Amino acid sequence: MRLQGETVVITGGAKGIGKGIAMRFAEEGAEVLIVDLDKSNGLETVREIGRNGGSASFTELDVCNEVQIASWLGSISRLDILVNNVGWTGKRTPVDQMELDDWRRVMDINLTSLFLMCKHAVPLLKQSSPASIVNLSSVNAYTMVPALAAYSASKGAVLAITKQLAVELAPVGIRVNSVSPSITFKEGVEKPLASTSEISLDCYPLGRFSTARDVANAVLFLASGEAAFITGQDLLIDGGMTAQSVSAVLRDDLRAGWKSGTYKLLPNSDTYGGS
Repeated sequence: MRLQGETVVITGGAKGIGKGIAMRFAEEGAEVLIVDLDKSNGLETVREIGRNGGSASFTELDVCNEVQIASWLGSISRLDILVNNVGWTGKRTPVDQMELDDWRRVMDINLTSLFLMCKHAVPLLKQSSPASIVNLSSVNAYTMVPALAAYSASKGAVLAITKQLAVELAPVGIRVNSVSPSITFKEGVEKPLASTSEISLDCYPLGRFSTARDVANAVLFLASGEAAFITGQDLLIDGGMTAQSVSAVLRDDLRAGWKSGTYKLLPNSDTYGGS
């Protein structure tokens, strides 16, 4: 087991990608500490890990609240890996109609939480050196779609702070990397619904969307000793989507509407945006 005896904190680990990461790390022997506001799903994830022979615990925690973060991390005796997974797409709003409070909320969840978790986790990680931080960015840091200004900006900032922390923390034995998933389906979703997905499956050279396990395997690699000489890097998990031109990303009908000014936003999708 690659993570036997190591302790990992996963933010937003109650469901979705975070749950997939928690399950995968537990398979590799890690003691998994899940923090989330979703108590019901968080406890169920802990029970599922236990049924599979792993070890995990759940703490209800607001990762935008520095007092809560400092208090909780101060109660932990060991930390080897931090996974900053929590994220929120926010409202689908054109930039000229976006409320400042909505912008700030996306930034708080996607970026400020990462800063606060790193700020208070680094002293613990220094004690476990070599240690690792893996941040969740998104393909939206590279390829844009309309009405996601706050989300795309926040995920671009995740790439920048990942590189900054990688340089800053390398001398104390802490590696810092990120992953950027594309559309990632949750458990039980086998295929996209064309009416609710702005991204055509045709734009993925590998012919499918990613799964939580795809993302979890990438995070596991970067967190483990197998990536001991890798820091400050982002790993795209997009099935080859960003290897193509931007024109290949949006469905033809939506791209035409965008260019003509008749673009209509589709409903928010729980499967969109990676993390």
